[in-house]
Amino acid sequence: MTTSPAQPTTVPSRKDVPAELTWNLTPLYATPEEWEADFARLDEVAAPILALQGKLHSSAVVAELFALETTLDRLLERLYTYAHLRHDEDTADATNQSRESRIRARYTELAAQCAWITPELLAHPEEDIRAWMDAPELKDCRRTLLKILRNKPHVLSSEEETLLARSGEVLTAAEQTFSLLTNADMTFPDISGPDGETLPLTEGTYRAHLESPHRPVRKAAFENLLGGYGKLQHTIASTLSTTVKAHVFMAQARHFPSSLEAALFDDQVPVDVYEGLIRATHDALPLFYRYLALRRRVMQLPDLDMYDLYTPLVPSCAQKVSMAQAGEWVRAACEPLGTEYADALETAFTARWIDWRENKGKRSGAYSSGCYDSPPYLLLNYHDRLDDAFTLAHELGHSLHTWHANRAQPHRTARYPIFLAEIASTVNELLLTHHLLANPPADDFRIHLLNHLCDSFKSTVFRQTMFAEFERNLHRWEEEGTPLTADFLHHEYYELNKKYYGPDLAAHDAIRYEWCRIPHFYYNFYVYKYATSFCAALVFARRIRAGQDTPAYLDLLRAGGSQDPLDAVVTAGVNLRDPAVFREAFDEFATVLQQLETALPAAP
Repeated sequence: MTTSPAQPTTVPSRKDVPAELTWNLTPLYATPEEWEADFARLDEVAAPILALQGKLHSSAVVAELFALETTLDRLLERLYTYAHLRHDEDTADATNQSRESRIRARYTELAAQCAWITPELLAHPEEDIRAWMDAPELKDCRRTLLKILRNKPHVLSSEEETLLARSGEVLTAAEQTFSLLTNADMTFPDISGPDGETLPLTEGTYRAHLESPHRPVRKAAFENLLGGYGKLQHTIASTLSTTVKAHVFMAQARHFPSSLEAALFDDQVPVDVYEGLIRATHDALPLFYRYLALRRRVMQLPDLDMYDLYTPLVPSCAQKVSMAQAGEWVRAACEPLGTEYADALETAFTARWIDWRENKGKRSGAYSSGCYDSPPYLLLNYHDRLDDAFTLAHELGHSLHTWHANRAQPHRTARYPIFLAEIASTVNELLLTHHLLANPPADDFRIHLLNHLCDSFKSTVFRQTMFAEFERNLHRWEEEGTPLTADFLHHEYYELNKKYYGPDLAAHDAIRYEWCRIPHFYYNFYVYKYATSFCAALVFARRIRAGQDTPAYLDLLRAGGSQDPLDAVVTAGVNLRDPAVFREAFDEFATVLQQLETALPAAP
């Protein structure tokens, strides 16, 4: 690390970002013209599939269908991956918007044209389908057939399935509107720095401002950003309400008792795992309140507000972490995972899998994305903060998970569910934390790292569980017929925030707008997976650091989507069906909090 990081002062245009700091998409398509040529082939590739309608009467024909379907799926994935990555480079670029819109529309159209497949397969007796599972020519498709059979109570007629498939673009339109609104159209007033300088405020710079040691900077960023969302509160309430209505509609159309059960069904996650996470987190809230009280005392504040929760407790450690330094740290932290993992990690840097810097119009946040026939790319908005180094480790965990699964599994079972994805990313974050703690750090940096680990619990378990509870309530309210108006959502979100952060936190009134800026509420019960995965990752990371069960963990990465996620985690040695795993995680939080409380007197 070097000197204290300056607050961000400019956000460059995409064309001004050095090429070496951008991802290399040529493994997908060397030019937009190549993409157009493949896009034009879609009807030709789909035609043999459509010609098999009414002919699925033997394992040989079903194997032919699945082979053709795989060819089409891989082509669609390449086309979509290129389009959405180019779109996210600059969401305001009209060409990028058009390309992504076109492939989304074709996805919907082709899904509708192929909607007859599952109903036709399910028209056969169950014993026929189970016999096909054992046919040699369908060896790689056994899990596909099993999931089709499992879905039988929720599959409609061919005509109804076609209708639902054609509605796909309409049902996701509100999410697309929200994405464009928040990534391309919304702007926020600049704020003043500690010396009166002008600081730009964007979703990309927001977190850096919240980490400022200057409380007026933090408060201004908080008020201006959430206030910006507040100005669009009714529009965003409409997009969110429409998305929730779409989730409820699909759950009811497919005869699920609730939208929550519909969302958990594909992963075969019992509702009690979801509810058990919320119950365990409620039980642990006194621990969280204790941490917040500690933060207020150390920061010597008369009261603690929401914009005070990200500032480093040891300001001297609020220093730059360059991209090169972050890369060195992640390489060293992941050494216990072996040479194959290390070699793939090196490729991520040298082959330009990573799009590093924020630019105007770039999608906010960070992610890993790719397809079976591409590198697993990473989008970052790197601002030289310690948190950015942890984000790099997190997203590389996703990308290396994809790399292992794609090499070990056929296309049909390579894609892993999100439930598993967050384990791989969080293990990398924890390995980085403990690598830095073990080296050995100076007292103030050790405190900084312990606090970072506490903040990881705050952000990934407490905060994401609060989001999960709010998301559950959103869908319940819709199912009960409660209108999801902006005023109603403000009140309910504020009250839930008060419950999770406790009576001693003086929450700024603007926190009631925070639900407006959370894209995960559009993802149909996604956020709980962060919290459950964090709990599992704690166990895996502890074992890896002790030199135990690393092969089992790597086998979990290689398993991809070949098993139901809870079963895959059990195979690797952790049972998330047992509430004891959650209690163990909160016990770990209590231990780290105690270490932080003990270490703080040594801080300069």
